[in-house]
Amino acid sequence: MKLRGCLLLVASLWLGGCGTSGSAPDRAAAGSRPAVATRSATAEQLARDRWSLVPAAPIPPRESASVIWTGRELVVWGGASASDQDLRDDGATYDPDTRRWRILPPAPISARFGQATVWTGTEMIVWGGYDSVSRDRFKVSDDGAAYNPSTNSWTLLPQAPLSGRSYAIPVWTGSRLFILGGQPAVTTNDVKGYRDGAVYDPADNRWRHLVAPTPPHGHPLSWRAAVQADGELLAWSEWASSRRLGPGSFTGGVDLFGYDESTERWRLIPGTPGLPDVEEAVWTGDSVVVRGSTYNCGDCPGPFVPEATDLYHPGNNTWTRLPADPLGGDDLLSAWTGAALFSFNAAGIYGSIGPGAASAYDPATKRWTRLRRAPTGCDTEQPPIWTGRELLMYCARSGRGARVSSGLALTPGRA
Repeated sequence: MKLRGCLLLVASLWLGGCGTSGSAPDRAAAGSRPAVATRSATAEQLARDRWSLVPAAPIPPRESASVIWTGRELVVWGGASASDQDLRDDGATYDPDTRRWRILPPAPISARFGQATVWTGTEMIVWGGYDSVSRDRFKVSDDGAAYNPSTNSWTLLPQAPLSGRSYAIPVWTGSRLFILGGQPAVTTNDVKGYRDGAVYDPADNRWRHLVAPTPPHGHPLSWRAAVQADGELLAWSEWASSRRLGPGSFTGGVDLFGYDESTERWRLIPGTPGLPDVEEAVWTGDSVVVRGSTYNCGDCPGPFVPEATDLYHPGNNTWTRLPADPLGGDDLLSAWTGAALFSFNAAGIYGSIGPGAASAYDPATKRWTRLRRAPTGCDTEQPPIWTGRELLMYCARSGRGARVSSGLALTPGRA
């Protein structure tokens, strides 16, 4: 059973020695090895794909881990494995060129899962998450650390002006880390999630508190997704107080807010279409792919809400509804390859589409293309990573009948 099911959570979302030396300016200026030049892949090239299994990692499988791409390596750290109480403080990196893993050094923070994680271009930052889970104890952390591949060392972060929380939404804006929302150790009717956030600047090694925006009257604030787009932080909040459907409608929706770092102010962006929820927001370079979730009301009256994907254009504040993804269903994972939207059904939990099914959307032709099914499903909630050469997915557990592996790789063919 997935952790979010065991703990009744709604999940949104790193080599050496261990150390805390080095000033913040040194850390901010230090660079990793030059990243491999990236290229894009079209839907036609993805349709000529070749699937392969990622070799088994030298660490136990885990869910809700930190998973990032540095430009050269896939990094996996933390998470929880075996059972809800088996939290991990270890990790490993995978080099797709050599197809080899290597163990990460110990981190200066406790084992945890559900932590906020970003890659800044020079270091991986990890903050928060559950660090204690047992039959009668749930505890969330309020600390974090950064790992710099160029110095091969960890650095503790200063204390953040936030209470401990898990599954907070992290966004790297190019110079700062934004943390939005998150969940307490145990949700209640009064506290289901946090509204506020914080900003961390690696250049001066300081945090500051981020005041939440004021939502429209009667709309509760519940952060669902965020992305840095065209110089502005865009963040979606679900305002539905009830998901009960009526004939052809639902009681709820999402609000879109923009945050300007120069003025340090929020604004409500008008004209957001009526999506029942937002599961993913992916920046393409000129627009945001916004993927809404499906919803089946079950016993209550009302229709099934189909999968919906919109393109949001920040420049002129316009929305374009994409044709329906042939995968349909829920819990789809997405990645932008520079020229196409890759869609993947990891677990096949909902609908008639089985695990490992994939599709790609071509913005030029405005069409979806069904891709070859992966050789196995993938037990993951992490979106695929486009490396510039292939799509990589870390899988906590591979599908039935598959050889022992720790993930999937899809290499596009030539058009």
